[in-house]
Amino acid sequence: MYMSQGIQEFLEHKRAERLSPRTLEDYEGTLQRFANVLDKTEIKNIDIKDIRKYLASLSVSKKRVKNIHITLSSFWTWAVNENVCDIHVPRLIKPPKPEKRIVVPITKFEIEAMLGATEISLPYKRAGKRLTQIPLKNGFRDKAIIFFLLDTGVRASEFCQLRMGDVTRSGAFVHGKGAKDRIVPLSQQTRERVHAYTSLLKRAAKDFVFLTQNNDPLTRDSLREIITRVAKRAGVSHIHPHKFRHTFAINFLRNGGDIFSLQMILGHETLDMVKRYLAIAQLDIQSAHRKASPIIGWGLGSS
Repeated sequence: MYMSQGIQEFLEHKRAERLSPRTLEDYEGTLQRFANVLDKTEIKNIDIKDIRKYLASLSVSKKRVKNIHITLSSFWTWAVNENVCDIHVPRLIKPPKPEKRIVVPITKFEIEAMLGATEISLPYKRAGKRLTQIPLKNGFRDKAIIFFLLDTGVRASEFCQLRMGDVTRSGAFVHGKGAKDRIVPLSQQTRERVHAYTSLLKRAAKDFVFLTQNNDPLTRDSLREIITRVAKRAGVSHIHPHKFRHTFAINFLRNGGDIFSLQMILGHETLDMVKRYLAIAQLDIQSAHRKASPIIGWGLGSS
Protein backbone atom coordinates (compact mmCIF):
# COMPACT_ATOMS: atom_id res chain seq x y z
CA MET A 1 0.00 0.00 0.00
CA TYR A 2 1.32 3.44 -0.98
CA MET A 3 1.23 6.43 1.37
CA SER A 4 -1.55 8.20 -0.55
CA GLN A 5 -3.95 5.29 -0.05
CA GLY A 6 -2.77 4.71 3.49
CA ILE A 7 -3.42 8.34 4.44
CA GLN A 8 -7.02 8.18 3.20
CA GLU A 9 -7.74 4.91 5.02
CA PHE A 10 -6.06 6.21 8.18
CA LEU A 11 -8.19 9.37 8.10
CA GLU A 12 -11.35 7.29 7.66
CA HIS A 13 -10.31 5.28 10.72
CA LYS A 14 -9.83 8.50 12.70
CA ARG A 15 -13.16 9.93 11.54
CA ALA A 16 -14.80 6.83 12.95
CA GLU A 17 -13.16 7.68 16.28
CA ARG A 18 -14.96 11.06 16.13
CA LEU A 19 -11.85 13.20 16.10
CA SER A 20 -12.41 16.90 15.56
CA PRO A 21 -12.22 18.36 12.02
CA ARG A 22 -9.22 20.45 13.10
CA THR A 23 -7.31 17.36 14.32
CA LEU A 24 -8.12 15.49 11.10
CA GLU A 25 -6.95 18.47 9.09
CA ASP A 26 -3.65 18.55 11.01
CA TYR A 27 -3.18 14.80 10.50
CA GLU A 28 -3.82 15.05 6.79
CA GLY A 29 -1.52 18.05 6.26
CA THR A 30 1.37 16.52 8.21
CA LEU A 31 1.12 13.11 6.53
CA GLN A 32 0.67 14.58 3.05
CA ARG A 33 3.81 16.71 3.38
CA PHE A 34 5.72 13.61 4.49
CA ALA A 35 4.30 11.58 1.60
CA ASN A 36 5.24 14.29 -0.92
CA VAL A 37 8.89 14.02 0.08
CA LEU A 38 8.91 10.22 -0.28
CA ASP A 39 6.99 10.33 -3.55
CA LYS A 40 5.41 6.90 -4.29
CA THR A 41 7.17 4.77 -1.70
CA GLU A 42 5.18 1.86 -0.29
CA ILE A 43 4.59 2.11 3.46
CA LYS A 44 6.21 -1.25 4.17
CA ASN A 45 9.44 -0.06 2.50
CA ILE A 46 9.80 3.14 4.56
CA ASP A 47 12.64 2.65 7.03
CA ILE A 48 14.21 4.50 9.93
CA LYS A 49 16.61 6.40 7.63
CA ASP A 50 13.72 7.84 5.62
CA ILE A 51 11.91 9.21 8.67
CA ARG A 52 15.07 10.39 10.41
CA LYS A 53 16.21 12.22 7.26
CA TYR A 54 12.79 13.86 6.89
CA LEU A 55 12.66 15.05 10.51
CA ALA A 56 16.22 16.38 10.26
CA SER A 57 15.32 18.40 7.15
CA LEU A 58 12.54 20.38 8.84
CA SER A 59 13.22 24.03 9.64
CA VAL A 60 10.73 24.23 12.51
CA SER A 61 10.84 24.27 16.31
CA LYS A 62 11.59 21.17 18.36
CA LYS A 63 7.99 21.23 19.59
CA ARG A 64 6.73 21.11 16.01
CA VAL A 65 9.11 18.24 15.16
CA LYS A 66 7.82 16.34 18.17
CA ASN A 67 4.21 16.91 17.06
CA ILE A 68 5.07 15.59 13.58
CA HIS A 69 6.71 12.55 15.20
CA ILE A 70 3.52 11.96 17.21
CA THR A 71 1.42 12.10 14.03
CA LEU A 72 3.72 9.66 12.23
CA SER A 73 3.59 7.36 15.25
CA SER A 74 -0.21 7.42 15.21
CA PHE A 75 -0.20 6.57 11.49
CA TRP A 76 2.23 3.68 11.96
CA THR A 77 0.22 2.34 14.89
CA TRP A 78 -2.74 2.10 12.52
CA ALA A 79 -0.58 0.60 9.75
CA VAL A 80 0.83 -2.13 11.99
CA ASN A 81 -2.61 -2.97 13.42
CA GLU A 82 -4.00 -3.20 9.87
CA ASN A 83 -1.08 -5.44 8.75
CA VAL A 84 0.02 -2.82 6.23
CA CYS A 85 3.56 -3.14 7.60
CA ASP A 86 5.33 -5.16 10.28
CA ILE A 87 7.58 -2.62 12.00
CA HIS A 88 6.51 0.52 13.88
CA VAL A 89 9.35 2.63 12.47
CA PRO A 90 8.74 5.95 14.34
CA ARG A 91 9.11 4.13 17.68
CA LEU A 92 12.72 3.44 16.73
CA ILE A 93 13.41 7.19 16.62
CA LYS A 94 13.65 9.26 19.78
CA PRO A 95 11.74 12.54 19.36
CA PRO A 96 13.39 15.82 20.43
CA LYS A 97 12.60 17.47 23.72
CA PRO A 98 10.78 20.74 23.01
CA GLU A 99 12.23 24.01 24.24
CA LYS A 100 10.63 25.35 27.41
CA ARG A 101 9.65 28.84 26.37
CA ILE A 102 9.29 31.61 28.91
CA VAL A 103 5.63 32.23 29.64
CA VAL A 104 4.98 35.96 29.91
CA PRO A 105 1.38 36.89 30.78
CA ILE A 106 -0.47 39.92 29.51
CA THR A 107 -0.43 42.75 32.06
CA LYS A 108 -3.46 44.52 33.51
CA PHE A 109 -2.30 47.74 31.80
CA GLU A 110 -2.20 45.98 28.41
CA ILE A 111 -5.66 44.46 28.89
CA GLU A 112 -7.14 47.84 29.86
CA ALA A 113 -5.48 49.46 26.83
CA MET A 114 -6.92 46.77 24.55
CA LEU A 115 -10.40 47.12 26.00
CA GLY A 116 -10.23 50.84 25.35
CA ALA A 117 -9.06 50.18 21.79
CA THR A 118 -12.20 48.16 21.01
CA GLU A 119 -14.42 51.24 21.21
CA ILE A 120 -12.90 53.88 18.98
CA SER A 121 -10.53 54.03 16.00
CA LEU A 122 -7.04 55.47 15.99
CA PRO A 123 -6.95 59.19 15.11
CA TYR A 124 -6.79 59.79 11.38
CA LYS A 125 -6.95 62.83 9.12
CA ARG A 126 -8.86 63.22 5.88
CA ALA A 127 -7.86 65.77 3.26
CA GLY A 128 -8.75 69.24 4.50
CA LYS A 129 -10.17 67.89 7.75
CA ARG A 130 -9.01 67.80 11.35
CA LEU A 131 -7.83 64.66 13.13
CA THR A 132 -10.83 62.56 13.91
CA GLN A 133 -11.82 59.25 15.49
CA ILE A 134 -14.90 57.13 14.86
CA PRO A 135 -16.71 54.49 16.97
CA LEU A 136 -15.89 50.95 15.88
CA LYS A 137 -18.87 48.84 14.83
CA ASN A 138 -17.25 45.61 16.06
CA GLY A 139 -16.48 47.06 19.47
CA PHE A 140 -19.06 44.98 21.37
CA ARG A 141 -17.75 41.79 19.76
CA ASP A 142 -14.07 42.54 20.32
CA LYS A 143 -14.64 43.51 23.96
CA ALA A 144 -16.63 40.29 24.52
CA ILE A 145 -13.78 38.30 22.95
CA ILE A 146 -11.21 39.79 25.32
CA PHE A 147 -13.42 39.23 28.37
CA PHE A 148 -14.21 35.64 27.38
CA LEU A 149 -10.63 34.59 26.62
CA LEU A 150 -9.26 36.20 29.77
CA ASP A 151 -12.04 34.83 31.99
CA THR A 152 -11.92 31.21 30.79
CA GLY A 153 -8.48 30.39 29.40
CA VAL A 154 -10.07 28.36 26.58
CA ARG A 155 -8.06 27.37 23.52
CA ALA A 156 -8.59 29.35 20.32
CA SER A 157 -10.11 26.32 18.57
CA GLU A 158 -12.52 25.78 21.49
CA PHE A 159 -13.49 29.44 21.46
CA CYS A 160 -14.30 29.43 17.75
CA GLN A 161 -16.57 26.38 18.12
CA LEU A 162 -18.83 27.98 20.75
CA ARG A 163 -22.52 28.04 19.85
CA MET A 164 -25.28 30.05 21.45
CA GLY A 165 -26.64 27.06 23.35
CA ASP A 166 -23.21 26.44 24.89
CA VAL A 167 -23.22 29.67 26.93
CA THR A 168 -25.49 29.46 29.98
CA ARG A 169 -25.82 30.95 33.45
CA SER A 170 -23.70 28.13 34.89
CA GLY A 171 -20.85 28.65 32.44
CA ALA A 172 -19.74 27.70 28.93
CA PHE A 173 -19.94 24.18 27.51
CA VAL A 174 -16.57 23.80 25.76
CA HIS A 175 -15.82 21.18 23.13
CA GLY A 176 -12.24 20.23 24.02
CA LYS A 177 -9.41 18.37 22.35
CA GLY A 178 -9.92 14.66 21.77
CA ALA A 179 -13.71 15.01 22.00
CA LYS A 180 -13.37 15.81 25.72
CA ASP A 181 -16.08 18.33 26.61
CA ARG A 182 -16.15 20.32 29.84
CA ILE A 183 -18.00 23.14 31.61
CA VAL A 184 -15.96 26.30 32.11
CA PRO A 185 -17.18 28.88 34.67
CA LEU A 186 -18.05 32.39 33.50
CA SER A 187 -18.08 35.58 35.54
CA GLN A 188 -21.16 37.80 35.52
CA GLN A 189 -19.12 40.53 33.83
CA THR A 190 -18.20 38.24 30.93
CA ARG A 191 -21.77 37.00 30.50
CA GLU A 192 -22.92 40.64 30.31
CA ARG A 193 -20.35 41.46 27.61
CA VAL A 194 -21.28 38.39 25.58
CA HIS A 195 -24.98 39.20 25.91
CA ALA A 196 -24.37 42.82 24.87
CA TYR A 197 -22.75 41.53 21.70
CA THR A 198 -25.05 38.62 20.83
CA SER A 199 -28.22 40.66 21.42
CA LEU A 200 -27.30 42.87 18.47
CA LEU A 201 -28.34 40.07 16.11
CA LYS A 202 -31.05 37.47 16.38
CA ARG A 203 -29.40 34.15 17.14
CA ALA A 204 -30.62 30.55 17.33
CA ALA A 205 -29.11 28.05 19.77
CA LYS A 206 -27.29 26.31 16.92
CA ASP A 207 -25.63 29.54 15.75
CA PHE A 208 -21.99 30.28 16.50
CA VAL A 209 -21.48 32.90 19.20
CA PHE A 210 -18.60 34.86 17.68
CA LEU A 211 -18.75 35.87 14.02
CA THR A 212 -16.66 37.76 11.50
CA GLN A 213 -17.79 41.04 9.99
CA ASN A 214 -19.41 38.96 7.22
CA ASN A 215 -21.31 36.87 9.80
CA ASP A 216 -19.18 33.78 9.22
CA PRO A 217 -17.94 31.70 12.19
CA LEU A 218 -14.55 32.80 13.46
CA THR A 219 -11.55 30.63 12.68
CA ARG A 220 -8.29 30.51 14.62
CA ASP A 221 -6.71 32.72 11.96
CA SER A 222 -9.49 35.32 11.98
CA LEU A 223 -9.49 35.36 15.80
CA ARG A 224 -5.75 35.99 15.78
CA GLU A 225 -6.22 38.81 13.26
CA ILE A 226 -8.83 40.47 15.50
CA ILE A 227 -6.59 40.24 18.58
CA THR A 228 -3.57 41.54 16.66
CA ARG A 229 -5.57 44.45 15.24
CA VAL A 230 -6.93 45.49 18.65
CA ALA A 231 -3.48 45.17 20.24
CA LYS A 232 -1.96 47.35 17.53
CA ARG A 233 -4.55 50.08 18.15
CA ALA A 234 -3.81 49.79 21.87
CA GLY A 235 -0.08 50.16 21.31
CA VAL A 236 0.84 46.77 22.77
CA SER A 237 2.74 43.97 21.05
CA HIS A 238 3.27 40.22 21.16
CA ILE A 239 -0.38 39.51 21.93
CA HIS A 240 -2.06 36.41 20.52
CA PRO A 241 -5.07 34.29 21.57
CA HIS A 242 -3.05 31.61 23.37
CA LYS A 243 -1.41 34.27 25.54
CA PHE A 244 -4.81 34.88 27.14
CA ARG A 245 -4.78 31.22 28.22
CA HIS A 246 -1.40 31.69 29.89
CA THR A 247 -2.58 34.92 31.51
CA PHE A 248 -5.74 33.33 32.89
CA ALA A 249 -3.82 30.36 34.34
CA ILE A 250 -1.09 32.39 36.02
CA ASN A 251 -3.50 34.91 37.53
CA PHE A 252 -5.87 32.13 38.63
CA LEU A 253 -3.03 30.74 40.76
CA ARG A 254 -1.82 34.16 41.88
CA ASN A 255 -5.29 34.88 43.21
CA GLY A 256 -5.53 31.71 45.27
CA GLY A 257 -6.94 29.15 42.82
CA ASP A 258 -5.77 25.55 43.20
CA ILE A 259 -3.96 23.52 40.54
CA PHE A 260 -6.60 20.77 40.34
CA SER A 261 -9.42 23.23 39.60
CA LEU A 262 -7.16 24.92 37.05
CA GLN A 263 -6.44 21.59 35.39
CA MET A 264 -10.17 20.94 35.00
CA ILE A 265 -10.89 24.43 33.68
CA LEU A 266 -8.07 24.30 31.12
CA GLY A 267 -8.87 20.75 30.06
CA HIS A 268 -5.36 19.36 30.59
CA GLU A 269 -5.08 15.57 30.94
CA THR A 270 -2.03 15.88 33.22
CA LEU A 271 -0.70 18.43 35.70
CA ASP A 272 2.55 18.99 33.78
CA MET A 273 1.61 22.31 32.15
CA VAL A 274 -0.34 23.42 35.22
CA LYS A 275 2.82 22.94 37.31
CA ARG A 276 4.67 25.27 34.94
CA TYR A 277 2.08 27.94 35.64
CA LEU A 278 2.37 27.22 39.37
CA ALA A 279 6.14 27.70 39.25
CA ILE A 280 5.67 31.11 37.62
CA ALA A 281 3.03 32.12 40.18
CA GLN A 282 5.26 30.99 43.06
CA LEU A 283 8.11 33.11 41.74
CA ASP A 284 5.75 36.07 42.04
CA ILE A 285 4.92 35.05 45.61
CA GLN A 286 8.62 34.91 46.54
CA SER A 287 9.17 38.36 45.03
CA ALA A 288 6.15 39.79 46.85
CA HIS A 289 7.35 38.28 50.14
CA ARG A 290 10.77 39.90 49.77
CA LYS A 291 9.07 43.28 49.33
CA ALA A 292 6.39 42.93 52.01
CA SER A 293 7.78 40.79 54.82
CA PRO A 294 8.10 42.81 58.06
CA ILE A 295 11.28 40.89 58.90
CA ILE A 296 12.92 42.16 55.72
CA GLY A 297 11.18 45.54 55.73
CA TRP A 298 12.21 46.34 59.28
CA GLY A 299 15.71 44.99 58.80
CA LEU A 300 15.39 42.52 61.68
CA GLY A 301 18.28 40.12 62.12
CA SER A 302 20.48 41.94 59.65
CA SER A 303 22.96 43.10 62.27
